[in-house]
Amino acid sequence: MPETAAVICEYNPFHNGHLIQLEKIRKIKGDDTRIVAIMSGSTVQRGTLAIYPKYARAAAAVKCGADLVLELPCPFSCGSAEYFARAGVMLADLTGIADSLCFGSESGDITALEEAADRISSPEFLSALRNPDRTESHQRNTENLYLSMFGSACPTTPNDILAVSYLSAIKSLKSSLQPFTYKRGPGFTASGTRKTILSGGDVSAMLPPQARDSFSGIKPTADALCSAASLYVIRNTPAELLCTFYGMNGGVSGCLRNNADAAATIEELVSLCTGRKYSASRLRRAVISAVIGIKPDDMTAPPYYTTLLAANSRGREMLSAIKKTGFPVVTKPADGKLLPPHALPQYSLGRKADALFALSRKEPPSDMIKMMPTIV
Repeated sequence: MPETAAVICEYNPFHNGHLIQLEKIRKIKGDDTRIVAIMSGSTVQRGTLAIYPKYARAAAAVKCGADLVLELPCPFSCGSAEYFARAGVMLADLTGIADSLCFGSESGDITALEEAADRISSPEFLSALRNPDRTESHQRNTENLYLSMFGSACPTTPNDILAVSYLSAIKSLKSSLQPFTYKRGPGFTASGTRKTILSGGDVSAMLPPQARDSFSGIKPTADALCSAASLYVIRNTPAELLCTFYGMNGGVSGCLRNNADAAATIEELVSLCTGRKYSASRLRRAVISAVIGIKPDDMTAPPYYTTLLAANSRGREMLSAIKKTGFPVVTKPADGKLLPPHALPQYSLGRKADALFALSRKEPPSDMIKMMPTIV
């Protein structure tokens, strides 16, 4: 039986670096390796809306070598690295088809990353982290504590941080997934690709031809924060309610409220509040959580369902295997109402995220319900 490797991803958008990852997986694991991509939907981990619709991004992935693309549901897709990684690992486990988890990292050193994950997950470290310096960000407190306890620097680059989160999740969940990493090279970044797309530049050297075809004729999401609606929510939500949303703890809600009238856009508001204590990503995640209605308990729950976004023939075989486990897979958006009762509140958050995505693109929300997975 061929091995199945999982990739937890955003493909925002799918670029040549992602193509390299899929090729590396098969180079390391064998040409017959099946690949399931667990991909963010309308919201992404940096706290914004995706640049292209989730079905178009998934179609690009399957055309470029993935076999099956499943959605990492909202709220997890716009959570911090800890929640994003944990939910992705849980979904890979719950669907029952993945043997391994592949991720890129700046270091490319799985042994060092596993050591860092073990240290950060240790009871001693977690206990000490409960008394942070209130003037510093969570990441800065983590780095300072790690250095003081272990005498060396913890991973600080974006993909190494995410890699440690994956490894911590695998350990804490007692997952059977076998992790493996590869060293990411320079040259391909999603942020650089998005910047070029939004400025109308030439992306022919950044996107594989199949991805360009998938995005052809689809306008990018220019208002990735749905600025007007988001600013309205921050200005007008009662303080006692605003502080109850995910990410609004630790003084974030007060900082946003106190500066909201001085900002003309949500981007300006985030900039006004960004500093040593709050990163821009944390602030954006808090804002989008308030707009969608995500509470802390939503983020700590497990994924109760996933949505089929794209598949090829091998992916359809994998989908059949998932269905035998009984884990809910929504194959058509309109069928979400048939989910088990306990999954419906989580599905509702996803629908709200899709509606916000449509609003930011000046499209009717009903268009999202009409979209169908790509089957090739």
